[in-house]
Amino acid sequence: MIKRRKRGYRSRRKAVFLLLLVIIFLFTAGPFVWHMEKIRQAKSIYDIPKVQEELLWVETNAGLLNKLGFVKDTKLWLELNVGGQDLESKLVSYQDEKHRFWLYLLYLQEGKLTDARNVLDSMSESSLKGLGEGLMLISKGDAGQARQLLAETGFKWKELSVEEQILGHLSLAQAALILGDPQGAQTELQAAQELNPHNPAYLSMAFNMAIEQEQWTKAVELSQRIDTQTWRQGNGLYETKKAILAIRQDNSQALSESLSSLQELPQGEACINYVNGIQALGQGKLEEGKKLLTEALAKGLEGELNSDAQKALNQVIDREKAEQKLRAVVAETS
Repeated sequence: MIKRRKRGYRSRRKAVFLLLLVIIFLFTAGPFVWHMEKIRQAKSIYDIPKVQEELLWVETNAGLLNKLGFVKDTKLWLELNVGGQDLESKLVSYQDEKHRFWLYLLYLQEGKLTDARNVLDSMSESSLKGLGEGLMLISKGDAGQARQLLAETGFKWKELSVEEQILGHLSLAQAALILGDPQGAQTELQAAQELNPHNPAYLSMAFNMAIEQEQWTKAVELSQRIDTQTWRQGNGLYETKKAILAIRQDNSQALSESLSSLQELPQGEACINYVNGIQALGQGKLEEGKKLLTEALAKGLEGELNSDAQKALNQVIDREKAEQKLRAVVAETS
C-alpha cells in the first residue's frame, strides 16, 4: 500500500514537472512561434510590408531565428519579389533544386537566357525542371511546344508547390493566348486564381486579359487590387495598359497619372507615344496617330506593346489604302 502511494506521488510529481516545463516553453517560445505564423500568413497573401515588419522583429528580438531555413527563405522570397542587392550570389550558394529554380527565375526575369539555360540543365529531371522548360519555351515564343509539355498527362502537378503550380497555369494561359485560344487561357487563369487570388503574377495576367477582351469594369477592379500592392516595382507595360484603360473610361486624371509614371520608367517616352497614338486614333486623327505610333516603334518599343503598335499601325495603313481605292472608284464613276 505504502509503495503504491509512493509511486502515485512520484507520478504526480512528474506530471506537475512536465506541465511546468510545457508552460515555461509556451511562455518563452510562444511569441516566436506566433511571429513565424504571422510571417507565413503574410506571405500567403503577399502582404509584403507585414513580412518586412515581422522580419524586422525577428532581427531585433530573436537574432538566432535568422539561422532558421524558413527565415532565410523568406528573406530570399522577399528579394525575388521586390528586388535586392547581391541576390544572384546568395542564390548561387545553394545547390538544392528549389533554390536553383529561384536562381533560374531570377535569370529569366533579367533576360539572361544563357545563364537560365545553364541552371536548368544542372537540375535533375523532375516536374520542377519541366516547369522551367515550359517557361523557357514561352520566353522564346514557342507557345505550342510549351503547351504540349505542360499539359501532357505525365506532368506531375502535385509535386510542385502552390506558387509553382500557379506559374505553370499562368504559362499555359499565356501559351493559349498566343495560340488564339482565349477560352483555354481563361480556364488556366481560373485555376491559378483558385490556388491564390493574391499572387501578383496572376493579378497582372488577369488585368492584361481583361484589357485584351475589353472588359473595362473588370480591368478597373483588377487595377485597383494591383495598386494596393504598393511594393511592386515600376512596370512600363502595366502603366501603359492602365493609360489605355483610362482612355477607354474617359478618365483624364487616371490617364495623366499613368503618363506621369511612365516618364520615370525605362522606355517611358516610347510608351507615352504609343498611348498618345492610340488616343489619337480613337479620336479619328489618323495621321497624328500614325505618326505617334511610328515614333514609338522607332524609339524601341518592345514585346507585347511593339506587337500592338505594329498591329494598330497596319490597320491605319490598310484603312488609308481602302479609302484611296474608294476615292478612285468614286472619281471614275463621277
